[in-house]
Amino acid sequence: MIRRGTALAGLTVLWLLVPPRPAAADGEPPVPPLMTLPEVVVILPRAAPSDPTSAATVVEAGRFAGEPKDVASLVATAPGVAVQEYGGLGQLATVSVRGAAADGVKVLLDGLPLDTAAGGGVDLSSIPRGWVDRIEIVRGAEGARYGAGALGGVVNVITRQAAAGDWSARLSGGSFGSYSAAADTGFGGAGWGSLLAASLDGTGGGFPYRWNTLPSLPTPAWDERVRANNASRSGGLLAKGWARAGAGRLDWLALLSETDRGLAGPPADLTPDDSMRERRALAAVRYGRALARGLELTAGADGRVEGLDATQAALGGTDRQLDLAGTGRAELRWDAGPHLVLAGLSAGAERLSAGGLGGARSRASGAAWAGDELLLLDGRLRLSPAVRGESLGRFAGLSGKLGASAGLWGPLALRASAGRTWRAPSFGELFLEQGPLKPNPDLRPEQALSADAALRLDGRLGLASLGVFGSLYDDLIVYVPASVDRVKPVNQARAWVRGLEAEAATAPLGPAGLTAQLSWTWLRAETLRGAPEELHRDVPHRARQRLFARLGVAPGAWELHAEVHYVGRQWLDPRNQTAVPAALAFHAGGGVRLWRRPELWLQVDARNLADDRTLQNGFGYPLPGRSWTVTLRANSQTTGGR
Repeated sequence: MIRRGTALAGLTVLWLLVPPRPAAADGEPPVPPLMTLPEVVVILPRAAPSDPTSAATVVEAGRFAGEPKDVASLVATAPGVAVQEYGGLGQLATVSVRGAAADGVKVLLDGLPLDTAAGGGVDLSSIPRGWVDRIEIVRGAEGARYGAGALGGVVNVITRQAAAGDWSARLSGGSFGSYSAAADTGFGGAGWGSLLAASLDGTGGGFPYRWNTLPSLPTPAWDERVRANNASRSGGLLAKGWARAGAGRLDWLALLSETDRGLAGPPADLTPDDSMRERRALAAVRYGRALARGLELTAGADGRVEGLDATQAALGGTDRQLDLAGTGRAELRWDAGPHLVLAGLSAGAERLSAGGLGGARSRASGAAWAGDELLLLDGRLRLSPAVRGESLGRFAGLSGKLGASAGLWGPLALRASAGRTWRAPSFGELFLEQGPLKPNPDLRPEQALSADAALRLDGRLGLASLGVFGSLYDDLIVYVPASVDRVKPVNQARAWVRGLEAEAATAPLGPAGLTAQLSWTWLRAETLRGAPEELHRDVPHRARQRLFARLGVAPGAWELHAEVHYVGRQWLDPRNQTAVPAALAFHAGGGVRLWRRPELWLQVDARNLADDRTLQNGFGYPLPGRSWTVTLRANSQTTGGR
């Protein structure tokens, strides 16, 4: 089944939780941001500026400039995160945070939620990598700040800023007929600025792989195959900007995109005739101004229309879906000495029409929230409570969070947080009847409780952190047999997830610009409700260990880097009888600057250097063997390496 939420979609509730900081025109003073909290823009995975008490990592795209890393690859460099690539090379890629399913992770673009009414998680591969400035990954039950649905966490993709005179361009090609092109330019004047960006990505997708046809036997029976019906093509246009408007500031954003891809299916059940085509258009606007000293008001609205054509041979035709949504919101921020208080309201509606729904479905949404950031002991202690009440159709619930951080000594700090939130069932789970899938209109919302704590060292040379976490997910929606040949969703599952998260990264050291980065996750996702044979087993598709390590040098006119990616064994079934083996992959690359101003770089990168063609994702889909990418990139600013 192709679900609506598996591609770049609905920008329906919030926009610009962390607004871009505009550049001033020549001779003009900088235009102040509407948020009074400082924005941290560095090439290290710092804490998210929107809530320094959260368990968060900021992945700066500039740290990997010129490399063939898409949004999924950038997200995978953070701890606590698992990315599932269903065949790689432009195919569907979803994210799990702290063991939550893709439906339980809130994925945002410039603060706008991308999840849709049909559900299924957000496809990271549909977000063009050329637009990305940085990615904020917030871990834990974060519904109080980001809205219902953030059971495991939030991934917020921040696009490039509008800066007059800045431009960049990139062209790359590589193995298996892969190609990419992107360009952007910023322009503006006294009191305004805009950014235009365009991208085109594609691949033939036909990589060779080895498939074990007898996984139940101790001795593998390898079959050499080539991935068929795996091509993809996507393109998009992005426009965003800001302007002074009276005593305030107006921000706006518009996007057009299209994705076409073949759907190869898992090796045990290939689908050579299946395909998907998606088209979307969206627009959003926000206005903000100061009402009094320390008091700011922002108000905005957004809307989208999105169409999806999914051709599935097993269902005998093409299913067409049309998704419409719109939202308005307003928020007050009051900087009152040691307090930064915020309160807001939003209201909207979404509508989905598709075959198998029994007619078009629609529902209204509304939310009210309040929060505070209290600084004590000369700023060494920070408390951050937040609460949100939210409704979506006939479902309603509360989300809450309390975070705290304290400076212990010099650059050493302790942070902790606890929260709860919920996720409403999607239209797909409630009403969509397709093939063997039967809907269940009696579903209840999923629930999540989480708590975490970490020690963090953040200084001039870099940062390091070590943390512990625990999350309880209840009333999880899973599909169970409803008849001989049909399944339906029920609120049957409960899981207890706990683990450790560690990360470290250095600033460039010495004349060689040496950098090192490490993120490691140990996670145990335990089944607490189900058949007796499933109790206390690992939840399927949740590896216990994940590791990302990287070394690089960038003295100025050239750079080299090497990476290690390790994913532990994962089970395919709830009884833990069939496993996907552990996967270890090595990547490396380097670049040389051909011209200084404008800056011109030539980059060569290799993935899966050992050419291991047995690698699979957590759902058993094969991943590409060794691949090469050559990239030529230019930009208007001289960066001096990384």
